[in-house]
Amino acid sequence: MVTWLPPMLHSPARYDRATRENNGARGAFDAEVRARGLEPQHEITTERAEPPAAVAEALGLPAGEVNCLVRRRRLLASGIPVRLNASWFPLDIAEGTVLEEDGPVIVGGVKSALAELGYAQTRAREQIIPSRLPTEAEAHALEISPERTVVEITHVGMTAEGRAVEVTVSVAPAHYVTAQYEFPLA
Repeated sequence: MVTWLPPMLHSPARYDRATRENNGARGAFDAEVRARGLEPQHEITTERAEPPAAVAEALGLPAGEVNCLVRRRRLLASGIPVRLNASWFPLDIAEGTVLEEDGPVIVGGVKSALAELGYAQTRAREQIIPSRLPTEAEAHALEISPERTVVEITHVGMTAEGRAVEVTVSVAPAHYVTAQYEFPLA
């Protein structure tokens, strides 16, 4: 039984389609966990919902309306909870699609599903809150004490036309995440 995991690398490379779909992986997390020789597990629920104000703004949607599909995922590596994700999609894109299906049914994850629907993401923006205390619900779901810190990553995926089509908020125990970025300098 696995009782400890080394930190997972969070970098732009995890979003590469070949990585997300490697050997039938169900997204970046699935591929990362399998590469470590562990078994990825996904607990997924979906619902049509009113997004938080910041999510509505990022997606360019009116606030205060049920205009999104939210796909919530509790992600485990060989039984250890390592991440909570809530992915928000405009209903005009997600309604009646594979995105509404509960369970890990999408090879390549939500980015591949959106690409198949004609909304390929060509750029993204991420905001990382490197350390905060978890909410009571987060601590319970991640099976950590309320004093352990978590990392929160808000990812906004956009099409070539500039339309935001996904906002994913990920929360993970801080000891399971290492961020790495490479970028050009002028």
